Amino acid sequence: MARPTNTFETIPMTIAVTPQIRMYLDDLVMRGSYGSSPAEAARVLISEAIEWKISDKKLDLKKFILQDGEVVAVPLAA
Repeated sequence: MARPTNTFETIPMTIAVTPQIRMYLDDLVMRGSYGSSPAEAARVLISEAIEWKISDKKLDLKKFILQDGEVVAVPLAA
């Protein structure tokens, strides 16, 4: 299943992983459920981890909007 189009621009990041982590990312790609590259699998895992931390109340849920070309967090309606 294709991921939805991102309404915000993406920002490239470089991360260093061990060879073991790279092998796990390759395995996820081979299974077909985490993207078509190790970098895409890492992006999906990071997104899932953030969602888990929000559900565990370790992070606060934020709403993001574009304002004058910048991404800003705005308070959620109570």
